[in-house]
Amino acid sequence: MRSTSPRHTEGKRPSHPRGGTGFLRITGGTHSSRRLEVPMIPGLRPAQDRVRAAVFSALANWVPNARVLDLFAGTGAYGLEALSRGAQSAVFIEHNHRTAEALRGNLESLGYNFPVLETPVENWIPSSPSESFDLIFLDPPYDQTPEELSSWNTTSGLDRLLAPGGRIVWEHSHKGKWTPDSPLQEVWRREYGQTCVSFLAR
Repeated sequence: MRSTSPRHTEGKRPSHPRGGTGFLRITGGTHSSRRLEVPMIPGLRPAQDRVRAAVFSALANWVPNARVLDLFAGTGAYGLEALSRGAQSAVFIEHNHRTAEALRGNLESLGYNFPVLETPVENWIPSSPSESFDLIFLDPPYDQTPEELSSWNTTSGLDRLLAPGGRIVWEHSHKGKWTPDSPLQEVWRREYGQTCVSFLAR
């Protein structure tokens, strides 16, 4: 899953460094085993099935009726999975137009009508409405260094968006040494091969 792409130049927007697979499979809930098409864009693929299944097993009671925010949404794998498993609503942030359009199509095919906003995460967070979310999925590019994540203000303001008792689910490289901005702290961490998932809370 780790990218070997060159470093982003200053000012360039981040994008997912993942190889395309062409489909997304929902692993649980109402739409369990449903396969959804995703565009064959170089550097794009859903979060691995086994990782999502493990993450949602750990989340358990946080998912039903949750208000979900999916940042760096890409295929929308995490947000779609949450909706299938009983989440109340979801907002997806994905700046790539083609990817966002495919995500809208998959939402419609599942009978959902939730917003997919085409804007960079680092631009949206500071101007986002005063709305809070119970679950925030954060899946930035694996090949960003801690310095790049900080310079793009990836998590600046996330604590304002997190509802009391909520969780941020951060998927990252197992080699990542970046730490969240205060007052957020890591409360759970698991490694799945080269993939690591951390739960953040206040």
